[in-house]
Amino acid sequence: MCKKTAFVKKVILAATAAFCFAFPAAADYNKFNLPDSTEIRRVVKDSWLASSLDEIRNRNIEARVNEAGVKFQIRLEEGVDDFAVIIAPQSLLNVDLIGKDNSSQKVQMEVYPSGAPGSWVLYRNKDTGKPTKICMFFNQDAEVYIQFQPSENKTFADMIVFNSYAARSVPVGISFESLYTMSFADVYKITAQCLPWQKVAVVPKQYHAPLQMAAVIRENLSRIDYADDACYNERGKLYSISTGKPFKIIAEDDGTSYDDLVQKKEIEDNRLTLSTAGFLKWIIDGLVEPRLGTKLSIGDLLQPTVEYYTAGKNGVLSQKWNLSFTLDWSRNLAAKALSARSSKNYNFTDGGVDVTVEPFSSEIVNGKLVNTTGYIKDSGYSVAKLKSILYVLAVTEPSYCYLGAIRQSSKLVHDEMVFNECAIFFPYFDDTGRFGCTVFENGRELTLEKFCGTYSDSFVHLERVKCDDSFFPQ
Repeated sequence: MCKKTAFVKKVILAATAAFCFAFPAAADYNKFNLPDSTEIRRVVKDSWLASSLDEIRNRNIEARVNEAGVKFQIRLEEGVDDFAVIIAPQSLLNVDLIGKDNSSQKVQMEVYPSGAPGSWVLYRNKDTGKPTKICMFFNQDAEVYIQFQPSENKTFADMIVFNSYAARSVPVGISFESLYTMSFADVYKITAQCLPWQKVAVVPKQYHAPLQMAAVIRENLSRIDYADDACYNERGKLYSISTGKPFKIIAEDDGTSYDDLVQKKEIEDNRLTLSTAGFLKWIIDGLVEPRLGTKLSIGDLLQPTVEYYTAGKNGVLSQKWNLSFTLDWSRNLAAKALSARSSKNYNFTDGGVDVTVEPFSSEIVNGKLVNTTGYIKDSGYSVAKLKSILYVLAVTEPSYCYLGAIRQSSKLVHDEMVFNECAIFFPYFDDTGRFGCTVFENGRELTLEKFCGTYSDSFVHLERVKCDDSFFPQ
């Protein structure tokens, strides 16, 4: 680590890379390959964990090394109502140090994030000094962790995934204070049957097909021009989804024919003209055509999948407007993709293409705990829950991508929600175990955070599609 000399004052931290973890295998490691602070916590229990706040305030930040040679930092952080004693393992942060002469020097700086894998944090009330919870971090994503809370003579456990509770207030048969010196390996053994570890136990290097498909799509994005209602039919011809007729490209008044325009635009220039729904079909055609020798029929994808009560509000509106366009489209696309992999012709109702999992019991909204609504039939999930849902799906279904039909407020029908937009999601974990999700919509790539921000008040209905290395879009 660089010494804190006058030189450091002259430099600027210019670029930050990912945390680098290099933990050697040793006896106090566990199946999650985490650094363990058990021995350190035994040594500092009285001085850091059980002392008064005033005594802890007078202590300097302390560094200790466990038996495996991993360095931990012990420090105090104060909040408004509570304070935290943090015991965090060392991480190395790659940075560029840039001097006034613009010279650059790559260095690794020691950091000790409170949410790094292997971190252990004790929270105590400032007024009473009583412990309120212990958080243990085992994942590359700090927002996925377990916490324990005392209540009278009992201890309860929570498992949290991006503000959603995969498990809440689960009783565990140990005293709260025993957690002060318990290893993560022992915690896992005690909770293996009562906490849903299968939802969060990441196994990297299972995501080649999703990443490969996303890479191929990304390489083709520069070829795509957006046009509302445009889609390629089963013969690869550009058609209108709504009319079932050849898509009309408006030409300049130079006498150029439609056929000449299509040939120039899509053959000579190697361009694609696609709508939001046509974009998803183009992707699924890239999976289906290598197996069936043909693309999908537009008419087959327009088959309705939602039944409305005739005399109800939606039933009346559906006679004039298509309220479930992208839901029908996505369901039928996913069913056709499943059928192409099988000898059976699947319908969306019998193919398991709808994602209806209910992995969470409650969630944190604006700092308050509320019950979660989970999956809603023919609506899907609130976009606010999408990240946590995709995280669990990435763990439990590592070789899938998901078509998303977006249910949002209609621009044409007042106070009504309709399915007019759609996207595709490729959730994955990188080789370090960190969660990521590639999102494509309307022929462009965007981050999951950007998507969720854009559609924050909407719902998204997810459809499973098995990824494949044999992916060859038009």
